[in-house]
Amino acid sequence: MSYCVNCGVELAASERRCPLCGVEVINPREPFDENGERPFPNDIEKVRHRLVRVTAARVFSLLLAIPLVSILLVDLISDGALTWSLIPTAAIVYAFLAVVLPCLFKRPIVWLFMLLGVAETVLFLFVLNVILGGDWLWLFALPITLLTGAAVIGGYLMLRSRRASLTLKIVVLLLMIAVSLIILQMLIEIHLHGAIRFDWSVYAAIPCGMLSLVALIIGRLVRKSESFRKKMFF
Repeated sequence: MSYCVNCGVELAASERRCPLCGVEVINPREPFDENGERPFPNDIEKVRHRLVRVTAARVFSLLLAIPLVSILLVDLISDGALTWSLIPTAAIVYAFLAVVLPCLFKRPIVWLFMLLGVAETVLFLFVLNVILGGDWLWLFALPITLLTGAAVIGGYLMLRSRRASLTLKIVVLLLMIAVSLIILQMLIEIHLHGAIRFDWSVYAAIPCGMLSLVALIIGRLVRKSESFRKKMFF
């Protein structure tokens, strides 16, 4: 067994340097053994990040639990039943699922948690609809939530795609924005006026279409320029 000549910490044969102060380990009687058992994990940084995430999740859970218990107690004491406290309770549970839950995973898959976020939002809106009543959920809030979630997840996956070129990514994102705005106005008009009408969504969709066309032209010119350079060897 070796000890660091600088700080005195006990060292294993699998250590080239002291893990505490970084001083090189030199012990002729116990040479370095690369296959030796390490006294701590190899991925210290990953373990530290994991501890930070878990600690943050616990702290945030405690911060959410305090107002949750307070709200429920005040409602029970003042009204003798759970009435208005159900709405902030649903909001606190929604915040817990959206913020705390991803912190508990080692490698959260972004698009999967986006999908879970859409499901959590739908569940939260359903709870509000049960508490408040009304006909705003199924034909208005739910389609808008699903449309927004699909657009965000689709845009993220498109940006993360390695096969698609930058030009294709820009064109697809602009067209997604245009189509989403048109569908959004359609849902709003049906809910408010009972009829389909397009005005502001078209004004926003036309520039998106024009920009996508410009992006296609620029991308084509860039590809031609690169092809010309290869042919001319410069």
